Amino acid sequence: MHPVRRLLACLMLAASCGAAAQSFPSKALKLVVPHAPGGNSDTFGRIIAAKLSERLGQQVIVENRVGAGGTVASEFVARAAPDGYTILVGDNGTHGVAPTLYTRLPYKVPGDFTSITLAATFPTVILVNPAVPAKNAQEFIALAKAQPGKLTYSSAGTGNGSHLTVDMFLQAAGNLELVHIPYKGGAPAVQAVLAGDVQLTAVSVNTSLPHIKSGRMRALAIASSKRSPTIPDVPTLAESGIKGAEADSWLAIFGPAGIPEAIVAKLNQEIAAVLHVPETKERLAGVGLEVVASPAAQLAAMLPAEVRKWGEAVKRSGARVD
Repeated sequence: MHPVRRLLACLMLAASCGAAAQSFPSKALKLVVPHAPGGNSDTFGRIIAAKLSERLGQQVIVENRVGAGGTVASEFVARAAPDGYTILVGDNGTHGVAPTLYTRLPYKVPGDFTSITLAATFPTVILVNPAVPAKNAQEFIALAKAQPGKLTYSSAGTGNGSHLTVDMFLQAAGNLELVHIPYKGGAPAVQAVLAGDVQLTAVSVNTSLPHIKSGRMRALAIASSKRSPTIPDVPTLAESGIKGAEADSWLAIFGPAGIPEAIVAKLNQEIAAVLHVPETKERLAGVGLEVVASPAAQLAAMLPAEVRKWGEAVKRSGARVD
């Protein structure tokens, strides 16, 4: 193409994108949630959708697309039109773990997505049944070393974040030998610890809080980079002398690749405004979520490191899904 024509084409495209952004949104948006109702991503999505609908003057419809560890929903959004009307609540499972865990993942991270904002983070807690004679992480390590292969831990499934978080803890603590018992979901994994069928597990802070308060579970440490304001007396693994086991969990908003920058900026601005509303922050804090509301570029920059970190954990654990 002639240089002048190329310049004119670029100017026309920029003008059309600018016009589209000015009129965006002119219809309802779809916020796709990769997990079933009741979990962190669903609760978060519904809180945000209600407030975002008010701000945008257009309905934001939550659609749960459950299956394959959140990858069904992620693929759906990756294949959607890049116009900003279909967005995803992604997490460290769908965009950190999945690229290594699944041998035939039908999307690429970050290539098939537009980063919009790192919305919130939430800590994971290492927990034991109170009958376990260990009051903290170091005491548990000593107990496990004294009887290798005798203690057990539950997870929400092989390759799930709970599995990988415990595995990172065991590796960082000196390659502790525990037997992994995977369950079909977080609820039965927690119930196994409550019943004393297994000794240890790792779950999100909001799931663990009622059991910690009731004394039916004991928190050994937070498997995240900082303490949780919800349980401020529980130290991090790093504070407990166990380095390299930070497994911060997060929720982020993505769209399909190719959304115009002006529309990304609009979505980022409006979602950030919703997240910083005091009522929203309070409601999210109630389920253990801490608001971040990052610029789009920050989320895009962190993704490769997240894929590497969780990918290494997947490889060490030996977990694979065909």
